[in-house]
Formats: sequence, structure tokens, C-alpha cells
Amino acid sequence: AEAMDSVARSLPALWRCDKIQAKAAKTGFEWPDVYAALDKVDEETRELRAAVVSGDAEAIGDELGDLLFAAVKVARFAGVDPEQAAHAACEKFIRRFSAMETAAANDGTALEQCTLEQMLTLWQQAKQTVSAEQESRKSARQ
Repeated sequence: AEAMDSVARSLPALWRCDKIQAKAAKTGFEWPDVYAALDKVDEETRELRAAVVSGDAEAIGDELGDLLFAAVKVARFAGVDPEQAAHAACEKFIRRFSAMETAAANDGTALEQCTLEQMLTLWQQAKQTVSAEQESRKSARQ
């Protein structure tokens, strides 16, 4: 426990998860590979679903935390910085959402006036548009 106490509480949560897991791994408390870590993500997802069904807010929070902790384990195995991955996911979402808003506006509709079904269609289009733009920029850099 002393080793865990040395991990600063002031760290961003995902980095703190990573540091705690690294300390545990030094003792040999580690999944054997990324696939075992992915299995843990699946298990935690099932537990989160059960908590959501129960409607117990405290259980939902606990299980969501466990899922995030398990996802960080996968990131560790993959050599991915979980904070950077989360920030990149936010930026990707923003680009896609912006593309949705633009597409709706081009059709003369405010996004707020769209049904969820219409928004999901716009989302799929936005994913394709944003992915194509990223590929184009990637090709231009090479």
C-alpha cells in the first residue's frame, strides 16, 4: 500500500491509474497479456450494464470507474498514453459533431430540430467525411 500511496492524487485520473498499475505490475500483479486485459474490459462492461439496469447510482459509478481502470490497463499493454488517447477522442468527437452541425445547416436544419435517427445518419456521414479528411492530410504529409 505504501507504493500506491506514493502516486500523487493530483495526477489526472487516467495517468494515476497508469502509475498505480505500473507499481502493481512491478510486484508481479499483472495480466499476462493485452487479451486478458481486454477480457477484463468485457467483464467490467457487463458489470456496468448490470449496475445501470439496477439503477443504483453508486454501483454505476463504481463499475464505470472499474471499466476506465481496465481500459487504462489495455492502454498500458498497447503502449498508448491514456490521457492522450482520451484527449484525442474528445477532439475527434468535436470534429465529427461539427461536421454534423454543418451538414444539418447545409440542409437548412438546425441540429436541434433533427430526430435522433437523422442525427445518427449525419453522424455516420460525419465519420466518413472526417476520416477522409484525415487520410488526405496524412497522405499530404508523406
